[in-house]
Amino acid sequence: MTMNRRTFNTSLIALGLGMMLPGHVRAAGAKSGFLSTGYDQLQTRHLVSRIGPDLDIIWDLPLPARGHGTAVRPGNDEGLVVARRPGEFAIIFGLSDGKERFHLTPAPGRHFYGHGVYSLDGKTLWMTENAFESGVGVIGVYDVEMGYKRIAEFSSGGIGPHQHLLMNDGKTLAVANGGIRTHPDKGREKLNIGTMRPSLAFIDGLSGKITGQVYFDDLRQQKLSIRHMAVLPDGRVAVGCQDQEDDGRTLPLVYIHDRKSNNGLQPVEVPEDMLERFNGYCGSVACDTEGYTLAVSSPRGGLVGFWALPTGAWEGHIELADGCGLAPGPEHGIVASSGTGVVGRWSAGLAPAETAEHAFRRWDNHMTAID
Repeated sequence: MTMNRRTFNTSLIALGLGMMLPGHVRAAGAKSGFLSTGYDQLQTRHLVSRIGPDLDIIWDLPLPARGHGTAVRPGNDEGLVVARRPGEFAIIFGLSDGKERFHLTPAPGRHFYGHGVYSLDGKTLWMTENAFESGVGVIGVYDVEMGYKRIAEFSSGGIGPHQHLLMNDGKTLAVANGGIRTHPDKGREKLNIGTMRPSLAFIDGLSGKITGQVYFDDLRQQKLSIRHMAVLPDGRVAVGCQDQEDDGRTLPLVYIHDRKSNNGLQPVEVPEDMLERFNGYCGSVACDTEGYTLAVSSPRGGLVGFWALPTGAWEGHIELADGCGLAPGPEHGIVASSGTGVVGRWSAGLAPAETAEHAFRRWDNHMTAID
């Protein structure tokens, strides 16, 4: 089932102001909208951008290389962008003005794995990292009030930790251990596909103690690298996987885990023809703020799939070429972005979309909502 869309073009003047002038800032108004990494084709530069609630570009901050995940510091005018793995930088910037405030580099023997998350009080930042000589995944702990000083690290519970999120209790980290070992000398080469074992780990953010962990039992499913996730309002965790085995790629890629029932990783409903459409790859996972809709993107499949919550029943999909970034939107909706420059809103109940098309802009993997 495909949703119908209604598209409108943003003005060329607004696009020019947003993309042509480095560091230019337009009036941001209320603290709302979205953060996204991207690429400016006119000036051939990687960026992190603030997108307004009306889907215009408020500011751009040039990056030294391709960015990946973003985060917002609670109760503060600060945002974070992390380099794509194997990452060598993380930048903290002002949400209101898009100006760089801190520039982080990895500790010796470490590189960043693409994502960071703040504590509820905004005083701690946790980063997924790789201890690349041993191949062990770690969570780097940074004291925000000490100028983002790295003060500790603890095990992620596996290899290749990628996205991690704070659970609803405000203290437990859910960590997607993708299972894939990398080394900066080898770039993005995957070094252990034959022995990978992904997991979803639950870790106390203060002590570093692993309080729970789930794996795929089936050997074939162990080639599903758990990469991205969303914590649902009811406390369950939805994950999206990337299949490392090219054998037709018809395994389910989206799973939900309920810690209360301890029922492992349960696949959500997907029509058989849609399994092939996802092409073995989930890009981002998001849930609307009220817990009505789960969305998972597949840039390789050119689509975003939607499921009804809490049941996990398939609702339908939209066609979105190179679509990947997802974030909670207004009115139980989902906001999505694409590598073709499109940003759009889709409401719950398969309502038509409103989209803005930003010429010469290629939006990258992820979006983050600014409350």
